[in-house]
Amino acid sequence: MRWEALFADLEVQTSALRQEEFEFGVAETIALEWSRAELTDRLRGHIGEQLAIRLRGGEVVPLEITAAGSDWVSGVGRGHQWLMPVAVLELVSGMTRRVQVESSPARRRLGIASPLRALAEADPHIAVHCASGVLVEGRLLGIGRDFLDIRPEGQFRRVQTVPLPVMTAVRSARV
Repeated sequence: MRWEALFADLEVQTSALRQEEFEFGVAETIALEWSRAELTDRLRGHIGEQLAIRLRGGEVVPLEITAAGSDWVSGVGRGHQWLMPVAVLELVSGMTRRVQVESSPARRRLGIASPLRALAEADPHIAVHCASGVLVEGRLLGIGRDFLDIRPEGQFRRVQTVPLPVMTAVRSARV
């Protein structure tokens, strides 16, 4: 009888040790996977949800996330379409720990110039924001590798060129 109690106790201890090792392995795997997650994957995991985005300079935009690319996020907020470089996000409020990795290698490589070009074709009237507020409003004429060309309303011969690193957001000018 004493032997049975001893073996039962050893079995419980072994089972507890196995469970502890299993839980440690799971925690290590989760930590490793989490370390590979990027902010755009986190944002993509919240498509269709409302988040509060604080941009460089302090502007806070309530944004329902519609898409996220390699270095940008877009959505709807304050009655406008918004496109923001991820590099200018100071704080994102309202996220859970969800992650959604882009499965398409081609879409994973699309930088901010791609949605800007699509915007130029669909709705070329935009407002460009920088850290101090709205920088320029007008018609988006073209996108270079590191700049935007915009023609302000009523100025047919003038073009404003905005370096992309200065831009904190592009929003549709019309509601």
